[in-house]
Amino acid sequence: MIPALVQRTTSGLLLGGAAIGIFFWAPVSGLFLVLLLVATLASREFYALLPAANIPRYPVVGTLCGLLYLSGVWLQLNLTTLTGAQRAAIEPALLFLIVAVILIRQFPQTENTRPLETMAGTLMGVLYVPLMLGFFPRLLLTWGADTGRWLIFFGVLVVKVSDIGAYFVGSTLGRHKLCPHISPKKTWEGFAGGIIASLVASLAWWQLAHGRIGALELTLPHAVALGLLLPVMGLFGDLAESVFKRAANVKDSANYIQGMGGVLDVLDSLLLTAPLLFIYVLLFLHLKPGV
Repeated sequence: MIPALVQRTTSGLLLGGAAIGIFFWAPVSGLFLVLLLVATLASREFYALLPAANIPRYPVVGTLCGLLYLSGVWLQLNLTTLTGAQRAAIEPALLFLIVAVILIRQFPQTENTRPLETMAGTLMGVLYVPLMLGFFPRLLLTWGADTGRWLIFFGVLVVKVSDIGAYFVGSTLGRHKLCPHISPKKTWEGFAGGIIASLVASLAWWQLAHGRIGALELTLPHAVALGLLLPVMGLFGDLAESVFKRAANVKDSANYIQGMGGVLDVLDSLLLTAPLLFIYVLLFLHLKPGV
């Protein structure tokens, strides 16, 4: 356990430090390029899982469609010269185009005996990775880039603190299996430890940041709600990737991040929390008066 823990901790600190440095000091356009790189690597890992699970796919088409979708979301958020109706039409137009491209890609394949699975596997890669990642630019830009940076940092912090709490509590005190047919190592004790850790992190943020996330007002009830909701959705994201890896009979989606696996292994708990955080902020949080 100790060598694995040392590897995981070292990789986590290095990756976290690099991510924070890039995130807070890179220009917004630079963050878009980082997003495209992350999406490319994560899509590559996802499509590499499918053959191991005996599922055909179009990896190049799926990856390019995902990058097209993310580029469209970015343009939708930045093209202020368009009317509201024109900007609103960008995303549905892209989704239509993606489905059409995947369908048309199948037409020349006269010897493919599993066309439905091929198209479904390819489309799932677009929905699971780029569609979920598309909520990060929404979080970044909807309320202004300065507030957006802090908002994403808050979400990542709460979720990753939950991951750390769950890992240590589960490793030392875990006895009762949470979902053994999907992830045999996860326990209810670890889940409880993760919830407590994330709640403490959210409340500490509320206290230290004086009830703010950038220009957004974070009241105590909302800090509690996010401290509870984000780790639960993070667990669902973690289990979702475990389903894919178990079907492919692999431990990690890749092996180039020592002790942690691949990009998808790092992102799994964030892919579902980003949409949840965006929807929650959109519905319940407001710009702080006087900011």
